[in-house]
Amino acid sequence: MKIQKSSVPEIKQTILDSYIAKVTSEAILEIKENSKGRGQGVFVTRILINGNVDFYFRYFINEKEKSIKIGRYGKTSDRLTLAKAKVKFRELSTIYQAGIDPKAQAKELAQKLENEEKAQREIEQKKQLQGSIGQLSKFYLAHLKQNKGETHYRNVRNAFEKDLLIIDPDTKASDVTKKDILKILHEITERNAYAMADKMRSYLSAMFNYGINFDDTSESITHGIEFFIESNPVSKVPKIKIENICDRSLNEEEVRIFWRALENSSMSILRINSFKLMLLCGARVGEIAGLRWKEIDMNDLTINLPSQRTKNKRAHVIPINKSMLEVISNHPQMHEEFLFPAINNKEPLKADGFSQAIDRLLMRTEIEKFTPRDLRRTFKTLTGKAGISIDIRDRLQNHSLNDVSSKHYDRYSYLPEKRAAMDKWNDFLMDILNKDRSGH
Repeated sequence: MKIQKSSVPEIKQTILDSYIAKVTSEAILEIKENSKGRGQGVFVTRILINGNVDFYFRYFINEKEKSIKIGRYGKTSDRLTLAKAKVKFRELSTIYQAGIDPKAQAKELAQKLENEEKAQREIEQKKQLQGSIGQLSKFYLAHLKQNKGETHYRNVRNAFEKDLLIIDPDTKASDVTKKDILKILHEITERNAYAMADKMRSYLSAMFNYGINFDDTSESITHGIEFFIESNPVSKVPKIKIENICDRSLNEEEVRIFWRALENSSMSILRINSFKLMLLCGARVGEIAGLRWKEIDMNDLTINLPSQRTKNKRAHVIPINKSMLEVISNHPQMHEEFLFPAINNKEPLKADGFSQAIDRLLMRTEIEKFTPRDLRRTFKTLTGKAGISIDIRDRLQNHSLNDVSSKHYDRYSYLPEKRAAMDKWNDFLMDILNKDRSGH
């Protein structure tokens, strides 16, 4: 198409209108303003044969002519008036005078915008894949159930059911912060359950470590989910200080008051008997809370804890003494499997519920605060006072024995010695319980 070129000192509205009136189908009319100075660029207008008018910024880079379309003339919102076109021209001229190629800059900005849009699309796609804290806890519990012991799985599940919902389950796992973790732990320590808070911290840390590795496993593909967790928020939270809990042991007078308070309380018989057995045999709270009928041998008079239910993963045999036999024999069988079933009748009582039960009981006594695990420490202390050796006391409580002989060579069960010790402890405890406050 033929182009008829003209130049004017300045393109004004009257000049533009006059050229528009001259348009024919023979040629494109091009008007350019005379240059105002070297290196400023040239304002150019082209009037097409269909009557449309386009504005251009024309300039030179390394003596090579270049041009950028400023826009199309018109009075609608998507077009430019002559005045607005000249404003755009001056903006491009300023860039050009700074030694920058406006076209290259426009291309760079367009590429940047494209990159930003691409990044935003990737973010949106990531959000579609990104797993929540609710999903993370679900997958983690499934992992524990398949790969860890039943007791540990149940403990973690119960802890999550009770306190993890402080965080909205729909919260993206990667968005969980140190502050969120602190809120969970604060809720637990407000119940004075410091040991439970420290366990919860450990459970959460393990769960987030699992989440960090999850994206690199086949599970991520199976579930169509990634968590995108870059760091473990629990790692920034210090361990819980268990204030004055690890050295609490009941003295003889406190044992007597506690036992009598149990027998006179309105507490469930399940709680009463579980507390009595904790003191009578020195077992851990979870071991007694989860006690199964099949673990009790009434012929051999033993409690046989399988390795899956002990802390050190070693099977443990506890001789049943006279007082233990009385508690077990008179205990109502309210569940086919568990001695101490929970209300839902599907699992044993939760370990953390025992602390609250003791707190309520202590409100009616003169005993200073203690926790259920302190009954285990009380057993250890008072059996020593009863004259039972530390070696047998450790074996009664299934403590890990780390000397080379015990770890690698000693396979003797020590059941006769343990049985004799439990009988001795029974007599010692009965003497304590039968004394009056004057000590007689």
